[in-house]
Amino acid sequence: VPSDTTRKKDYPQKEEFVVITDDGYKFNCKTSGDYSKNFRSADDLKILGRWIKGRLENRKALKTGEKVSDETLKNYGRNHIQLTKTKIPNTWYLDFGVKK
Repeated sequence: VPSDTTRKKDYPQKEEFVVITDDGYKFNCKTSGDYSKNFRSADDLKILGRWIKGRLENRKALKTGEKVSDETLKNYGRNHIQLTKTKIPNTWYLDFGVKK
């Protein structure tokens, strides 16, 4: 996560929080490292990665077992995720959707 994002007042700093995804999943995430730049799933490091790769596979931008590349994200139609604070305490909205 770039430092201009991690410096924002509401960015979660080295804490665990809940994310609700744009497609209805819910899991725990956390930030860690210098300036809380590392964004990851909290309980199992694979959760966030599986969610992202699942989105890519469902849109046929990635085949199972392949590595994600710039070309994969181009084919998917998006190269970033968006994290938005909600009114629910300690809960964030995680968006990685593309327009159909």
